[in-house]
Amino acid sequence: MKANRHILHCLATILILLIWGCAKKNENNTISNNNNNLIPECPPAFTDVDGNTYTTIKIGNQCWTLENLKTTRFNDSTTIATGLTASQWENTISGAYAIYEDSIPLGNTYGKLYNGYAAASGKLCPKGWRIPTDEDFKTLEKHLGLPEAEVNNTGERGAAEGIGLKLKSTILWNTSSHPGNNSSAYTALPAGTRNSVGDYITLQQYAVFWTSTPYATDTNYLWNHHLYYNGPGVSRIYETKNRGYSCRCIKE
Repeated sequence: MKANRHILHCLATILILLIWGCAKKNENNTISNNNNNLIPECPPAFTDVDGNTYTTIKIGNQCWTLENLKTTRFNDSTTIATGLTASQWENTISGAYAIYEDSIPLGNTYGKLYNGYAAASGKLCPKGWRIPTDEDFKTLEKHLGLPEAEVNNTGERGAAEGIGLKLKSTILWNTSSHPGNNSSAYTALPAGTRNSVGDYITLQQYAVFWTSTPYATDTNYLWNHHLYYNGPGVSRIYETKNRGYSCRCIKE
């Protein structure tokens, strides 16, 4: 009997150690969301079809790219249109990108400005990644302290909590009374925009990020989330797809 109890004790100890080991492995290699599903750990880096390398950051239950997208091709290797004149930019209904003022150094620093057709294509990010939805950005902002009552508002939100300051990089922005502290490590850069008539505007003043989410049932509009150099909050608004904004990727 003593031998049997000893065997059972040993088996129980081994089982506990196995369970503990599995739990530690899950802790180290996955993160849990509120539904207790497991989200794969962020890889340290990955590349797009052009060979551009992106580092990643885990914020809450999400895995984001730290850099703005720079790809010239969709993830099926199809070339994305570029070099459009102002008139062509205004009137295209296909995916396209621009580099701010056609400056290669600015493109290297800030990434490319994609129109909403490219952002909504489902093919802009490398496979296994995607353009974040409006809900993805809301989740990020709530994790940083955005009050639930403001989540679905349009315009600036989370000003009192300094949500925008937590997202903005500490460099490259115009001097202001609301400088970024980047406490989230999201490192939003003020890449400016190409507006609906093809003009380049707001470099070092705005960081605007497309979502893949259309406004209501009108697919001509997409939601975006953006930061202003002299504002403490983060804004949310819907705009037409013929505008050029920055894009980040989130892991699927």
